[in-house]
Amino acid sequence: MDKSQPTKNFLTLIFLALIWGSSYILMKKGLVSFSAIQVASLRILISAIVLLPFLRKIQKKDWIFIAIVAFFGSGIPTFIYPLAITKIDSNIAGIINSLTPVFTMIFGVLLFKTQIKIVQVIGLLISFIGAAILILYGTSGESFSFSTYALIAVLAPLFYGFSSNVLKAKLNHIHALSLTANTFVLLFPFALIILLLTDFFQILKTDAVAYVSLSYIAVLAILGTAFALVIFNFLIKKTSAIYASSVTFLMPIVVLMWGFLSGEIIGIFHFIGLSLILMGVYLLNYFKK
Repeated sequence: MDKSQPTKNFLTLIFLALIWGSSYILMKKGLVSFSAIQVASLRILISAIVLLPFLRKIQKKDWIFIAIVAFFGSGIPTFIYPLAITKIDSNIAGIINSLTPVFTMIFGVLLFKTQIKIVQVIGLLISFIGAAILILYGTSGESFSFSTYALIAVLAPLFYGFSSNVLKAKLNHIHALSLTANTFVLLFPFALIILLLTDFFQILKTDAVAYVSLSYIAVLAILGTAFALVIFNFLIKKTSAIYASSVTFLMPIVVLMWGFLSGEIIGIFHFIGLSLILMGVYLLNYFKK
């Protein structure tokens, strides 16, 4: 085994976290003119178009698993998450999103007989605590309200966890780029129908900044969806579903970084949370089977 591989894996994880952690800015720009449902539909449609040249023939036995990964790993969560965050605090959403590696581990052990070392469980819990501290410290004492929408948001990491295990166990033999292309092309007609049922074209005609918002969504789709998922699928192939999903632990760090660049103050609890996250991810990477 290449001794430098753990370092390469970690750098890939950081790069992926930078992309997804920065996607919220592009999403907000897109929401200036379009609804959450329209943004989600456009992300899928644009991603599918960009990935179309990379389609490859897939064996019939693989299509059922590709459909599972498409709908549970990309399609449904893409619509669930923006719906939920319109009603719940962004800090709650961040903590819920950090449940992804937890669900990934649970599904891996119960359904896919994944071998988990105790040190990995410890690393996962340490990272989750660190992510929670990092996110909670940004609430400025605001109270949390766990509503129905919070429970809906939990479905996203739950689906991510299940999908990641299916990808690792059943689709590891398919090239990451081809796999991503096929999943999004499969989602294309569903996203198109949903978009056509909205007032998308009316907004394009009447909203003065609609095309500006659309350009931000395009960047979000190309970089934050298509490109990022190719990297994510590649990382799963090289490591494990649990390790790749730990990117959700690093995303709050990216959000913290953007806040610091905007003039926000970083306190001692930020450093504690950051340190715990990195320690936990280290254990997940360097002590995997």
